[in-house]
Amino acid sequence: MFRLEVDDRVLHLILDRPAKRNALLPCELGRLRNELTHFTEDSSLCAMIVQGEGSFFCAGYDLHTIPPQPAQDGRMVGELDDLIACLANVPLPTIALVQGGAYGAGFELALACDLRLTTRSARWCMPPAKLGLLYSLDGMCRLQRAIGEQRARFLLMTAEVITGQQAATWGLVLDALDSDDELAQRGQEIVASLRQVHAASARGAKILLQSAEARLEPRLLVRSETLRAELFASADLPPKR
Repeated sequence: MFRLEVDDRVLHLILDRPAKRNALLPCELGRLRNELTHFTEDSSLCAMIVQGEGSFFCAGYDLHTIPPQPAQDGRMVGELDDLIACLANVPLPTIALVQGGAYGAGFELALACDLRLTTRSARWCMPPAKLGLLYSLDGMCRLQRAIGEQRARFLLMTAEVITGQQAATWGLVLDALDSDDELAQRGQEIVASLRQVHAASARGAKILLQSAEARLEPRLLVRSETLRAELFASADLPPKR
């Protein structure tokens, strides 16, 4: 489902399930998190690129694998939440290259990265409202910080699809490019810039920016997971395969 590769001081996380538009499988997420933590301990790395194999970045969480009941810790999709948190806290500058589309958990993967690039025609969507589900509270807050309250509420409450061009206009992404080739080229240009700066300074800036973000109160997290469990239990999800 994924590959982790190092090339010339850059760590590449490649979602590799193109036949399913790189939809995420929960059974793989713990292993990905562990391997990601191991790789990012390498202080010689200067950047990390997250991308999808094929024509689509990530279609989100594989709905056929969603559990009917919360786990013992009260969470519905804890493996996914833990992976997103791990990615958000990677000590390297991270860059998401989004082609084709980023839906649900795929959207959240991109949001967890420091910088986001996309093609103009790519589709971005938060679909839980159409599925009778609820997005994670961390993800909601991250989205609101990225594009502001009104636009975040619009995407979360309507599940509308926006294009990569609109994502750039809203400030969700740094740049929107005309083609996949230009997307990859722009990513390499940013990596080239990161190679020219002091790695410790770039990492330090990320740590300080994260420290300045508001921390969620535990009671709000508990409440959000209760609501998620209620909706997951009543949602008309695809049957298990």
